[in-house]
Amino acid sequence: MSNEAQPQFEEEQQVKNRSTRAHDDADGSMNINSMMDIMTILLVFLLVSVTSDPLAVKENDVLKLSRSYATFPALMSVPIQISKKEITVDQTRAVPVVCKLDGRTCTDADYKNNRIRLSIDPMNKEHGKKDSLLIVPLKNALDKAVKQMKDDLANAPAEMVEKYKHNQAVATIICDQTIPYRMIAEIVYTTGMATLTDMRFAIIYAGAT
Repeated sequence: MSNEAQPQFEEEQQVKNRSTRAHDDADGSMNINSMMDIMTILLVFLLVSVTSDPLAVKENDVLKLSRSYATFPALMSVPIQISKKEITVDQTRAVPVVCKLDGRTCTDADYKNNRIRLSIDPMNKEHGKKDSLLIVPLKNALDKAVKQMKDDLANAPAEMVEKYKHNQAVATIICDQTIPYRMIAEIVYTTGMATLTDMRFAIIYAGAT
């Protein structure tokens, strides 16, 4: 074959290959790329489903739960998670936690140190007072969560409404085991002011499996 005819032959071959691939795709069979796309979508869906549970706690340096032998079941409730970095309500950040070590702001490496001091910034308390027990951003977030829970229950099937009709003022507090008593007292007080009068502390069951 001459050098002049070579480019024309290669072009014709490429056209033939594209035509063959188009015919293969048109016969209704599923190629490997389509299957990979479907598997990726399913995997993302499963990951979102697993991680969307607010009581599915992953422990780390800023959140370690207390251990207990109590076996009370989890209830439909407003979840409040308290770590060394922040307080979240239903997985949404409500207020940061102030962490100090030797007078300076904590770094990520400091959270393993038992000498850190945790507190709520007075600017986030009622009237900006250090001694106040009411944490304003937390109260606002809880009010919103309570309203959302009541709205959801109002639109739920009758059997679900009956099941949870006495369970609309419950808060589940998921708290790091090193959070100081003063801070817990502020959170409990604020939670009560948001009409959540039944509070349950989440723990890790320490009994035999």
